[in-house]
Amino acid sequence: MGATGVSQHVVSAMQLTGTAGDMQLPGARRALVQNMGGVGVANYVSVLEAV
Repeated sequence: MGATGVSQHVVSAMQLTGTAGDMQLPGARRALVQNMGGVGVANYVSVLEAV
């Protein structure tokens, strides 16, 4: 996972903690991040949930 995948996780965590400012989606409880690396041979999926 590179910089794009890390930034996707950061933005998702901000949504779940209510700190996304103008981009905030009301009531966000879960987030799914999908990222492909290289020529599509490395695929990653993360499911995040607010607790």
